[in-house]
Amino acid sequence: MDRWVLHCDLDAFFAAVEQLDRPELRGRPVIVGGDPASRGVVATCSYEARAFGVRSAMPLAQARRLCPHAVFLPVRRERYEAVSRQVMAILARESPVLEPVSIDEAYLEVRGDGVAAARRLREAVRREVGLAMTVGVGPNRLVAKMACQRAKPDGLLAVAPAEVEAWLAPQPVEALPGLGPVTAARLRQAGIATLGQLAAADPVVLHRLLKGRAAELQARARGWDPRPVGLVAPARSLSEERTFPQDRRAQDVLPVLAELCEELGGRLRRQGYEATQITLKVRYADFTTVTRSRTLPRPACADGELFAAARELLARHVPPERWLRLVGVAAGGLIHQHDPQQLALWPGDSRSRRLAQAVDQVRGRFGRHAIGLAARWLPGAATGTGQGARRAPASRPVARARYPAAGGAGRDGAGTGPERGPAAGRMRGLAPTDAAPGAGVGTAPRTRPGGPRRAGSSPAGEPAGGGRP
Repeated sequence: MDRWVLHCDLDAFFAAVEQLDRPELRGRPVIVGGDPASRGVVATCSYEARAFGVRSAMPLAQARRLCPHAVFLPVRRERYEAVSRQVMAILARESPVLEPVSIDEAYLEVRGDGVAAARRLREAVRREVGLAMTVGVGPNRLVAKMACQRAKPDGLLAVAPAEVEAWLAPQPVEALPGLGPVTAARLRQAGIATLGQLAAADPVVLHRLLKGRAAELQARARGWDPRPVGLVAPARSLSEERTFPQDRRAQDVLPVLAELCEELGGRLRRQGYEATQITLKVRYADFTTVTRSRTLPRPACADGELFAAARELLARHVPPERWLRLVGVAAGGLIHQHDPQQLALWPGDSRSRRLAQAVDQVRGRFGRHAIGLAARWLPGAATGTGQGARRAPASRPVARARYPAAGGAGRDGAGTGPERGPAAGRMRGLAPTDAAPGAGVGTAPRTRPGGPRRAGSSPAGEPAGGGRP
């Protein structure tokens, strides 16, 4: 065969990098995810830890019970990304048709001897980077990925086109990528337990079980996959979430929600996206998870606009007295900056983008905490007490920011007076990092050291003397 697809996967990547950097950890169970006393989950673990039943996404506390002698380490994202770039550069030398699908795996399309190419790549990654990489070789993406899974850890498995159906037939239906546990259970109840049985099943029976996916899954059970390598699917959504060390009342999570919206907005802008939908995710103390969404009036990527929508969902759908263990926010319906889209109809569209760019420039120079939504400094932002958080003044989206004129009211009627320093010229919906811990959302009044506010200034939203309401 002239064309082969390779699926390359770095084994236990995060843990392997930690063992690479600290040779004394080799051969020991390593769990990456953070402090086992926290509520975090396992990001990944070494095969020595997996022997004790530890798995990715498992709560760290459970992982410690299963493997109490394991070494628990924090996630070092920047280090892993640097190693990933080294590996991807090696893969790109072998073939220009390269499709990274995550930080530790990628597809390649090669010509000629696919097995020889896989061996060269494995040897190069071990020699130049010091890591083990498993490679599956097949006639398409599906078979290559399944071969890679079967070859783990640190292996190589090739499946020729003529062998595909026979190789797939005895494997359980759960092994087919894209077939989830609920669908697998439904098939097993109908007496379909292997891919061979799925491939040979009556299409009428399958349609009754799987509805519109019946034909696709049956074809994939036979090894069919027409997807090309190198065509990266656009992102459908981006999300951020936070698990609290201790349960927190819903009325106290606005500071965290503001931080999540800042992180999400930064990711959207770096990748050139705007969101048309915002989803709020909360997990109650009893582990019940609820998501609520709303469509934005216009595409947005500014922190303040994302936060305004998320805050509205929180106020509308989550009782303030409920205890939460997790909160998250997701941006969906993404539109890329290069996609054709309707021209801006309102002046605020361009102002919003310019302000977001200015915020990014400040953070790029002074750090991501240099400037942010004022809700981050609500009472309880550090302690989690958050008394009266829901009574704080409502923030406006970043898109509506104004610079008030010194000595009087700004265009929105919020004056700052003649005072200087961080309080002067503060943007609506934003606050400097030295804002008082009690600062509310928006441009809340701030007492000067050594005295009260000077004449000519006023709280947010109230016209100052001589200012325009």
